[in-house]
Amino acid sequence: MDGKSELPDFPQEFPHIFVDVAFDLLPEISYGDLVYLSQLVKQAGRKKPYRSLVDCLRKIQWAKLAGLEAIMVERRIAEQASPEVIPFDPVGQVQHAKALFDFVSHAKASLDSLALFFNSLLGLGQEGGQCDFRRPTFFRLICERDSVIGKQLTGLRIWLDKSRAVSDSIIATRDEWLHRGSPAVQAMFPPSDIGYLPVPKALKGGFPRVGTPLSSDYYWTTPEFVKFHFEKLTALFGTVVARCIQLEEAKAPKRIERNSLKSLVLHPISALPMRGTRDTTLRQMRVRDWVPVFLDAEKLMEGLPQKLLRSLKKEEADIFAKLAKYRTFSARGREQNFVLVTTFLEDSLGIGREWRKLLQEIGLTTDGQLTLSQGEIFICGFRGFMVSWSDTETKVIPVVSLTRLGRELSRLVRIECDDSYTRSFICMMNANGVDVKLIAISDFQGTTFRYDDLGMFKCDQPAGTEF
Repeated sequence: MDGKSELPDFPQEFPHIFVDVAFDLLPEISYGDLVYLSQLVKQAGRKKPYRSLVDCLRKIQWAKLAGLEAIMVERRIAEQASPEVIPFDPVGQVQHAKALFDFVSHAKASLDSLALFFNSLLGLGQEGGQCDFRRPTFFRLICERDSVIGKQLTGLRIWLDKSRAVSDSIIATRDEWLHRGSPAVQAMFPPSDIGYLPVPKALKGGFPRVGTPLSSDYYWTTPEFVKFHFEKLTALFGTVVARCIQLEEAKAPKRIERNSLKSLVLHPISALPMRGTRDTTLRQMRVRDWVPVFLDAEKLMEGLPQKLLRSLKKEEADIFAKLAKYRTFSARGREQNFVLVTTFLEDSLGIGREWRKLLQEIGLTTDGQLTLSQGEIFICGFRGFMVSWSDTETKVIPVVSLTRLGRELSRLVRIECDDSYTRSFICMMNANGVDVKLIAISDFQGTTFRYDDLGMFKCDQPAGTEF
């Protein structure tokens, strides 16, 4: 690592055996347990029997990615709905169905890898297709050989039942969607408590009949469906890891103190393959910020601004704060925060190209373009700017936009609006053939506000006009 990095040096070897896993995706799994188990396994020279457990975790992360995709696609489509507008998105609806199918397929595949691991760990002596939770004999052998794992599996008997006619069984759902049909998901307008693309609980018979009540008794919301199955999958995996630790501790040639591993678990390290394509002299490695990804979208941003701010160097945080003070948004779309790309950034704020590039690399900003609408009002601080122009040409201006992370972090920064920014905004618009009416907002509540006109600044005014 370079001398400026705030991260500790990497260990001489990876502290765990769970390769090809992005641990940001799996905050539900104890990284500390995985490191401790790996140390026990490596000390005993027993890495090979654990390959199937590693493969199981790989597929769990794939399942989560697919589940997140289904949740986000539904949310994106549903957000376009209004009392008078039905959002018809064929590609999005197909993408949602595929994501659901991928979710249950990867979840079932992870269970197949886990079954192979149990066969090896517990010496069950089964071969090929016999290593399957769908087979009563295999299920019984596990329960007989290990009471701890057996108790966990018994509590999941319905979830693992291949003959269920309800989508609360991961195995029955996967088999039905793979061999006999596909997710029978219909768009529901207007959206209700069950969401826009709910998942039927009944597996058989295609789409539910029209008279079926639109309630949680008959449907899952997409997030509920994903969360229900993923929580059971991760709980089972966590129990297996805890049990393996107990078994390996009992056989360990030398005791390993968990306290001695604190430095190894402080910063989770993901091990993924990379190949050099030519001889290169490396000066440093840029490590992606650790941002855990939760199934619940609300949790993704929980406490994130403070965490992100603490992870920035002081100089970086100061530069971002300067920019965020002047963030501007349209009255019709507050989610698109931006700052004008003008000499204002460099001359007044000291944010040159290098700093803008750094903020992009951190993931807080991005360079983009803003398409204007006639009569649109932009707001910064307690001032508003109404734009208009006489020709029919579409007006597009370059801007620095805040990313989603940037918007979350900017909440910690109080918006300001001074004469320099007002002048820069008007000059930029006028240079692009856009007239600007400066308005003062006396009361802003959501999308309703009152204002007094302060003046119109036209693009054909003589240079040097004072305002």
